[in-house]
Amino acid sequence: MLLILLLIELILLTLILLPSMAFSSDYYLLDLLSNFQLHFLLLALFLSIPLLLKSLKIGAISAAVSILLFASNHLWLFSKAQPLETESLNEPLKLHIVQANLSYFNPVLRTAVEELNSLNADLYLFYEFNQKQKPLFLEITGKRYKFGDGDYDGFPDGMGVISKYPLINIKKHKILPRKGTVITLTLQLPKQNLDLILLHPPSPRNLDKWQKRNVLLGSVQPLVEFTKSKHVLVAGDFNTTPWSNHFPRHHLLTPCYQQTGMYASWHAHKYLHPYGWLTGLPIDHCLTSNSIKVTQFKTHSLPGSDHLALDYKISLTD
Repeated sequence: MLLILLLIELILLTLILLPSMAFSSDYYLLDLLSNFQLHFLLLALFLSIPLLLKSLKIGAISAAVSILLFASNHLWLFSKAQPLETESLNEPLKLHIVQANLSYFNPVLRTAVEELNSLNADLYLFYEFNQKQKPLFLEITGKRYKFGDGDYDGFPDGMGVISKYPLINIKKHKILPRKGTVITLTLQLPKQNLDLILLHPPSPRNLDKWQKRNVLLGSVQPLVEFTKSKHVLVAGDFNTTPWSNHFPRHHLLTPCYQQTGMYASWHAHKYLHPYGWLTGLPIDHCLTSNSIKVTQFKTHSLPGSDHLALDYKISLTD
């Protein structure tokens, strides 16, 4: 029995290490498994309990090694962590942003959108907005600025934007022939501009979609190089976690995850929402340039969607 427990523990320790293994990013199943690193840690710690009962020394060593491996694998993620800012009357303009994967086939889309609209955000970034729901999009837009409801290629990759401020320099970058568009645009603020890069790679449900997802994520770095403003925000449903080797990284960008700490935006079932990152995965993300500070961050449950909406504020520094 002890040997079986030790074998299972060894497998879990290997799975915890997956993200740090360079070759894991080359294999479909290994890359998917690496997303559940935190959950493998929890299982390893849980398994340490019967090991402690069998052998106090072995159980203690097992728990310690599990924690050390996980911590060492995540030190890079939080090594440049920036503290979450608090409100201050002297701070510059704050931009209230809500980004949400609404689900293409959301049966209660109107309810979900109305709930988000009641948050009165300055900028809404919608993902998986169904083209057939264009009348609802126009209805909620009102007199605000919008993008995504074009006649021929409306809501590219399901993306739509509603903004309190003008949207200029809108470009659709066709990275892949079908469902492979990255949107770049500029938000014209009163005193300065904010460059946005928006994307929604496919969910890696099979090898082909996994490869396409990786191509889309890989397009972020060169697009950042072409931005003209020093203020840059990359946002989207990346369909991967921050510790994946395919997560887009750039020396000018800091993932919001480093500023907010652990959160989850996707759970296998809505009943798991209350347990946060213990039962879910962070696959919806924002990345900001060093001139942008995240001042508030929270998630909202969305009726009819398996994603949580991200609700945060950013301030642009000179």
